[in-house]
Amino acid sequence: MRKKDISLNEPIIIIANGDFPTHPIPIKYIENSKTIICTDGAADKLISFGRSPNFVIGDFDSTSIKINNRQGEWIETPNQNKTDLEKTIEWCINNQIKKINILGCGGNREDHMIGNLFCLSRYYDQIKCKIITNKSKIICYSGENYIDVEINQQISIIATELINDITIDGLKYNIKNAMLKPSTRAICNESIDNQFYLNCSGKVLVFFNHK
Repeated sequence: MRKKDISLNEPIIIIANGDFPTHPIPIKYIENSKTIICTDGAADKLISFGRSPNFVIGDFDSTSIKINNRQGEWIETPNQNKTDLEKTIEWCINNQIKKINILGCGGNREDHMIGNLFCLSRYYDQIKCKIITNKSKIICYSGENYIDVEINQQISIIATELINDITIDGLKYNIKNAMLKPSTRAICNESIDNQFYLNCSGKVLVFFNHK
C-alpha cells in the first residue's frame, strides 16, 4: 500500500467487523479514542453506536453504507489474499503509526478470531498493538517481561510457536525453564500479586480476562 503523509491523533483504535464492544472496558477505548479506523462493515456498527470513523479500510463487501453517505476517508484495499484487519494493520505500519488498540475481533466466526489473534504475533516486531474484546485483553510477548495485572485476575498464556524455554513466576501456577508447545498447558492461571514475570524464547499470547 502506498505510503501517505497522514497525521493521526492518538490514541488510535482499529475496530474489526466482529462483535461490537458491549463491555465497559472496550467501550472506554472508543470513548477515549482520537482516531478510529474501521475495517469495512465495522463502520456500520460504529455509526449505529453514535460515532463516525476517521478511516475505513477494506474491500467494502461487508458495508451497507452507500458512497454518498460515507463519513471519513474510505480506502479501498481489494487484495483477497489478506483479511481486512491485516490490510488495516499494514496501512498503519506504512503510515508510521507506532501503537494501536484493536477492538471488535471476537464473536461471529471462530476462523476470523483465530486469524485476528495471529496478527498480534505476525506484526509483533513492527507495531505495538493489543486486542481488547468483550471478554479479555490480549497482548503478544517475547523475551523478558514484568507484567502488571490485577490481583486474582484470570490469566492464560498460549504459545504461537514452539517455545524452547519459558519461565513464568508470580502466578498461581508457575513454570520454570520449560518447553511450551502451542497447547492448553498454560491456560486458566491466576495472578496472586500486581505483577508477574514472564521470560520466553519465542512469542506467546497473554490473555488478561476482564474481572
